[in-house]
Amino acid sequence: MNKTICLLIASLLLIGSWCSAEEIPVRQISSGVGTRQYPDICGSRVVWQDTRNGKADIYLYDIETGTETRITQGTVHHKKPRIYGNRIYWQDYRNGTSDIYMYDVVEGKETPVVVSAVPKVDLAVSDRFLAWTEMNEGKSTVCLYDLVTQKEKRMETGQAAQGFAALTADYLVWKDERNDSGDIYLFDMAKAKELRVTSNPEAQWSPSVYDSLVVWEDNRNKDVLPNYDIYLYDVNSAKERRLTTNDANQRFPRIWGTKVAFVDNSKREVENIHVLDLVTGKETPFAGCNQDRYTPAIYGNYVVFSDLNGIYLADISHSR
Repeated sequence: MNKTICLLIASLLLIGSWCSAEEIPVRQISSGVGTRQYPDICGSRVVWQDTRNGKADIYLYDIETGTETRITQGTVHHKKPRIYGNRIYWQDYRNGTSDIYMYDVVEGKETPVVVSAVPKVDLAVSDRFLAWTEMNEGKSTVCLYDLVTQKEKRMETGQAAQGFAALTADYLVWKDERNDSGDIYLFDMAKAKELRVTSNPEAQWSPSVYDSLVVWEDNRNKDVLPNYDIYLYDVNSAKERRLTTNDANQRFPRIWGTKVAFVDNSKREVENIHVLDLVTGKETPFAGCNQDRYTPAIYGNYVVFSDLNGIYLADISHSR
């Protein structure tokens, strides 16, 4: 992690988050019949799951050219895509279970990556590694796959449920129920060492990781009802920070650099996407929210999300 980000995070420890009256504009990049879900973004490319053809297919949108491309064909489902560089990965059901397939945008070629009888869901991708949750006879196990050596490592410990894997170049993070309620764990790939990130007895879910920064949704501040907040942990400093303090739920955080996008239901009747700047502590909602918004993904200055009917794009470069 570079020194600049370290200094920024250190300053964050002294700054409380606050909301702005400003809103971040959004624009719709895909709409029409069917549902559109689970967007992901890398560089200027956005991918998502789309049912306009009566089944789930993978579509690609190029922000620079404004061009939309259908990636998958056939009569089976292709779900929950992830993109890294020129490669698009997804859950593919052509073999009767969910396998992992890949499409290279430059080569225009589709390739099976991991094929077996055991269902594999909820992919995470990086340059060298894939991670997913393996579903086998009622047990869910996070698996790490090295694309270079083609070797797989299972993170299992007994019968505890695992899931919500996320990847960066150096770390795998996931939710692990070996301590009953659900904690966030981290695996350092260079050191082949595991770290327990959270130890609070309440539930921690849905982690995301960038460089040495891990964020997740955390229910430790609940009263009678759940009250999920966003927390951050810096692997380098071994310090934890609560990022949101609103009585409403903040969930599904995604981090890139010094920005964290998440789902917020402070309006109660509708869930919107907010972005928190880790430098200034400023929290900014997205504009034009009149129905629930889901599953943000963030890369650089862009956040993408779904409202089920469409896929939307927001430029967050000025949200400071």
